[in-house]
Parts: sequence; structure tokens; C-alpha cells
Amino acid sequence: MNLFDSARLRRTFELAPGHHTHPNPGVGALVVKDGVVVGEGFHSGPGNDHAEVVALVAAGDDARGSDLYVSLEPCSHQGRTPPCVDAVLAAGIARIVIGIEDPDPKVSGSGVAALRDAGVEVVLSDQPADAEAVDPAYLHHRRTGLPPETA
Repeated sequence: MNLFDSARLRRTFELAPGHHTHPNPGVGALVVKDGVVVGEGFHSGPGNDHAEVVALVAAGDDARGSDLYVSLEPCSHQGRTPPCVDAVLAAGIARIVIGIEDPDPKVSGSGVAALRDAGVEVVLSDQPADAEAVDPAYLHHRRTGLPPETA
């Protein structure tokens, strides 16, 4: 990961709304084409589009061949919304930089694996502590099963 990646990833942390999305994680995302941000988004709450989808829609056709930066690993399972991995692949993202893998057992590395299997270059942050600070209650709950209030 380079300085450019670090700066873009930090922006996803700023976009992420944190615990206000409970029980879902607070996630921020950016689409960058040729060094220019062409879409950004965040997850606003259960049942709404996830950050990746919001950013990809904002980027439109510019998403194809672009880089996607996301604070948390894209989901790979059907919940209230379709898997984000499917949207990332359909948009033609070439490279994704992820702040931290999602500890949720329904995701936990499967989003990363699906993207890599499809030929997307996946870069995991070398500074996961920054991503951990985005939504510690969600991460605590997914890792321990305990209520977020005990984080």
C-alpha cells in the first residue's frame, strides 16, 4: 500500500457513519479513476444500499477499470440487499483497497476471495488499527457475539 492508497482509505474512514447503522457496520467507499475521485458513498442504515453500491452508482461508467477504496471488506452474502461483491464485479472495478476484513462469519474473507478469484487486484491495509476505529461496536459484536454496548 502506498501513500496515495493510505490517503484515499482515510477518506473512507471519514465517510463511514460508525455505529449509527446498527446492526450493520458503518462503511465508507470511494471510486478513483486516474487519480480522481469519481464516486463516494457510505452506508446509511439497514435496508439501504451499502457504501460500495452508493459509490459505484455515483461513479457510473467511470467505475469500469477504476480503483475502489472501502473501509470494510465487501459483503458476499444476500441479506436485505444483494452482495456488494456482485456489484463490484458488475461495475468492472480493477483494484480494491480494503481497510479491514469483516469478522462477520457470513463474510470473513469470502468477499476478498471472491474478488481475487474474479481477477480483481485486492490490497489489504497495512494499518488495520485505523479501520478498527471506524466502528468498534460492530467489530466487537461480530467477534464476540456480545452486544455492541459492551465494546
